[in-house]
Amino acid sequence: MAGHADDFELLGRFARARDEPAFAEVVRRHLNLVYSSAVRRVGDRHLAEDVTQAVFVILAKKAKSVRSSRAPLGAWLLTTVRYAAANALKIEARRRKHEERAAAAASAAAAAGASSGGACSANPSDVIVWEEVASQLDDAVLKLPAVDRRAILMRYFEDRPISEIAQALRVTEGAAKMRLSRSVEKLRKRLERSGAGAAAALPAGAAGFDTMLATHAVRAAPAGLMQHAIAASLGGAAAGAAGAAAGTLSGIAIAKGAIAMMSWKSKIAAAVVAAAMLGTGTVLTMSFAGAQAPKAQDDPAAAKAEAPAASDEADAENNDDKASLATAPPVVVKTVPQSGMTGVDPKTAEIRVTYSKSMKNGSWSWSTWGEENFPKLNGKPRYEADKRTCVLPVKLEPNKFYAIWLNSEKFGNFKDAGGRPAVPYLLVFKTK
Repeated sequence: MAGHADDFELLGRFARARDEPAFAEVVRRHLNLVYSSAVRRVGDRHLAEDVTQAVFVILAKKAKSVRSSRAPLGAWLLTTVRYAAANALKIEARRRKHEERAAAAASAAAAAGASSGGACSANPSDVIVWEEVASQLDDAVLKLPAVDRRAILMRYFEDRPISEIAQALRVTEGAAKMRLSRSVEKLRKRLERSGAGAAAALPAGAAGFDTMLATHAVRAAPAGLMQHAIAASLGGAAAGAAGAAAGTLSGIAIAKGAIAMMSWKSKIAAAVVAAAMLGTGTVLTMSFAGAQAPKAQDDPAAAKAEAPAASDEADAENNDDKASLATAPPVVVKTVPQSGMTGVDPKTAEIRVTYSKSMKNGSWSWSTWGEENFPKLNGKPRYEADKRTCVLPVKLEPNKFYAIWLNSEKFGNFKDAGGRPAVPYLLVFKTK
């Protein structure tokens, strides 16, 4: 909020000095967002409360790393809800299976009831449509382009005024309204393509869907949930034991499993880029998040050649929801060695990857899937004259398995000339 510490400043204070009031303020700001997403994910209000607690437990544990992220906190929270909800449903399914063996079928069915529904509209048809598309909403929001996602989150998930959205996007209020309208329409079209049977009944145009989002996207969390979430986040195991004693799934237990799931994903996506130091045979390994490919402006002619014309940008903006070669992300069409090959000659001096489109000069994400499976480098990556083939000079070893991410879930510096990240691709092969 204007004039107040932002979320990451508050998390920084908590991470540095365990400023519990600062963390409590973050919980207060985002409680309804997290709870609403949890209800959509698990379909049960009581279970959603446990998931909500778990998300803030995870936030407390990861406050330091989260505050160093460039992604909006709302997007991080929605992603974390996905993991926590998946683990909660897994635990709940296991618990119900045991209950069903010991209890009557009617009792088990009653325990599985309490559907979320959650609609606040007086229009019954809106309620039916919303209930069917709600389960798709959060994933659809997370898949939006960054600017659209930020606008949607701020307006409909965080209830920010247009003035704050304009300030965050660094545009005028009029431009912010136009951006928000386009973002809502993109979201509506994405939901239509998601396969939900009732998606086609969403109000046509951004204006109608805007009203539905404002009405349904975030609901008030139950009284007392904020205190429970803060206590679980700051109280650790004691809070988890109290929750278990109360007969509910412990947010601590859900958080533990969700963190394990997130860590597994991070191990695959966490990348380390090796870049050869100029003038030496020494290999320098650095964190991918801090590694940048050479900037296009280092070569003014190349920068000018790859920069799209203003009219092209306008066309892309107006047509980025239409499927075409121009709007599709680049994909890997060829690799040398070919992915999946065995018996690759260890004397191979270069790994080559060719994309379906012209790529942005100086942008790449050669990253690891386990450092032991990443090849030693013998020079810097470069693009060939075709602007589609990126070459990585390497020094391979005999009888070794190699695995290399070309982009990943977390990093996406392989981009086409228009800035669209390439679809992640895992290149695997073994030398003879």
